[in-house]
Amino acid sequence: MQLSKLGQGLAVSAVSALVITGLAVSAAPASAAETTRPLLLSQADGLASVRLDRDTFAGGARSVTLTAQRVDPGATVSFEYNADPAAGDSTAGWTPVPSSTSTVQGAYVSFDWQPEPALVGTSVAVRAVETTAATDDAPATVTSSVPRTVAISGDGSPVDAVSVGAPGIGFSTLGPFFAQPYADSGRTGRLLAVSGTTSATDGVVELSAWNPAVGAFRGQVDAAVSPAPLKVSFDPTGGFVTVDGGRFTGVLDIAGFDAADGDALAVRAERGSDTVQPALLQAQTITSVTASADPVAGPERTTVGITVLDQGQRAVVGAEVRRTSDGGLVGYTDALGLVTAEQPNSSTETYYANTTDADGFDEGVDVATEVVATSAYVPVLEGVEAVLADGAVFDDREHAPGDIALQLVDGAGKPFGSEEQITYALQPSGQQSATPVEATTDAAGRLVVPFDAAGPDGAYTLAFSTPGSPADAAPELVTFVAGDAVLGLTPVAGTAPSGGRITYTGSLTVEGQPLPGRAIDLGYTRGTEQAPGTQADAGLVVGDGRALEGSLATADDGTFSVVLADPAEAGNPAETGGRLRVTARGLGDSIDATADFTAAAPVTPVTPPVGTDPVKGSVSLRLTGSGSDTGADRLRVTGPATAAGERIRVHARVADGHWLVVRTLRLDRKGDASLTVRDRNGNRVTRYRVRLLPNARFTAFTSDTFRAR
Repeated sequence: MQLSKLGQGLAVSAVSALVITGLAVSAAPASAAETTRPLLLSQADGLASVRLDRDTFAGGARSVTLTAQRVDPGATVSFEYNADPAAGDSTAGWTPVPSSTSTVQGAYVSFDWQPEPALVGTSVAVRAVETTAATDDAPATVTSSVPRTVAISGDGSPVDAVSVGAPGIGFSTLGPFFAQPYADSGRTGRLLAVSGTTSATDGVVELSAWNPAVGAFRGQVDAAVSPAPLKVSFDPTGGFVTVDGGRFTGVLDIAGFDAADGDALAVRAERGSDTVQPALLQAQTITSVTASADPVAGPERTTVGITVLDQGQRAVVGAEVRRTSDGGLVGYTDALGLVTAEQPNSSTETYYANTTDADGFDEGVDVATEVVATSAYVPVLEGVEAVLADGAVFDDREHAPGDIALQLVDGAGKPFGSEEQITYALQPSGQQSATPVEATTDAAGRLVVPFDAAGPDGAYTLAFSTPGSPADAAPELVTFVAGDAVLGLTPVAGTAPSGGRITYTGSLTVEGQPLPGRAIDLGYTRGTEQAPGTQADAGLVVGDGRALEGSLATADDGTFSVVLADPAEAGNPAETGGRLRVTARGLGDSIDATADFTAAAPVTPVTPPVGTDPVKGSVSLRLTGSGSDTGADRLRVTGPATAAGERIRVHARVADGHWLVVRTLRLDRKGDASLTVRDRNGNRVTRYRVRLLPNARFTAFTSDTFRAR
């Protein structure tokens, strides 16, 4: 499919960068037989589509572009189709293709063909016919290209249609290109900008150009498709409709083609079906450069848009733009002739398009802009941000009033002082929506969100509005996790040879989520060193030495590592009975681990066969306790010593019958645990249970229900 009125041009979206692809010219040329007859260049994949695919203000929207390369420059070319897709040159039924729009550029001829409705959904044979006029020396001749089978599809087909043009002009009329002179930067391409539309809404359109020297399309470039509504019509008098489609813009480097100013080049765009358009090349000369500053300044800099145009006031792609003040490089223009600079606020600057390989500004040779003045930054209210002083995951003990707040911010993300009304709601994630609260920020633009750290452990969602937003606008959502920090350490019984090291890997989490940047305190109590040693001397590895105390911080993933080292001594004396204590500072959880440096050879663990899992043990836990009129219930968990250090989770049954997590903690060295929880039912019975979380040693276990009044 192609533009029915190419001279009207296409509007295209901005392109962020150029993708320039080099050319390969190693393909074999066309066969000897084909060099004596015209070549049908379009419909290379045997597909044609009449789906609507571009903005147009004239009729003839449902057309197919037929393009051929003729052998004799003085010959005329027409196109024919045959309803028999297997038709050969001598088959009856060849019908001339009517055309309301035709293009001739050099050796290339193209027709706009509007297939009659009966042909849509069928396959036909298509050929190009070349006719030479009779002369005194030779009679008239008629030759045709090899017939090509073409499937014609319409709106119901998955085959996309595609149209091409140059940004702002029709490709059949002109093909402006820019020869880059920047050898010192490795930029010496001859760049041709190509844009267009397609019935596709995403993906890419492949662009290329015909190289007659090798008989193939070369210089393939993928141009990204951006979704865009396309306005189309069915007749010249009106009847406009809007269809879903896409726009694309790409750049072909034609340096590898034997084509220059005034030559013709056939450009192909392919997305399902294809279109091939002949372009009359015209070398561009940079004649004007304009620049304008964004009316809204950033916090420190203002964006300046710089446009480079040629002698015909058309965009120049690949032009080098620099600052006049210091000659610094801004960048290279895109397919729309645009490049942007970031200029400091409250400053003046001029920019120039470099027209030679010399970087510095050359008066009278390079082309400069007028002076660009940027204004000072004036903060304005841009939105609302949630403030989580303790991070998106925190322990209940870390929370203090004011740690969760909503803050007005400007365009730079900085606090904006203003008294504005905000609507918010805070609730456990996944629960029924809470009633929104309307409140007003203080003079600093801040609003404290109340949070009960004694509430249920787990994820919470804070939903809030932005001042001035429509009443039906979706709120912004921020999620955080609060609860009791759980400290993990592996192994809890460390062993290494005398003179070796034991590495303990730890983790700090809340409800399974990592708790980063928290302080971990370490303490080591040495054991007993046996003969032939004299005194225990193992310790924490701190820098290049050993110590009995230390501290560290959890990493971004909530993990940390602790190393104990025993110095090498003559006789390799054992040092056993050492104890490592790891404590999450201020978070109420700690773990004791043992450390034994033994003179005996370490026992090699037995590795289970591949494809099998280690057999886990099982333990039972008993939950007891008592209720209280003071608003707190006391619970005690009793288990075997073999379960020491394992994590448990205590649940309370709520009114709707669900079990709510009220505490996650770890069994002590005896396999027991004691805790106090908030009484949610007053004088009524509260049901509790305890669950041993599955781990590498034991399967999960859930206790019987305990009733506390």
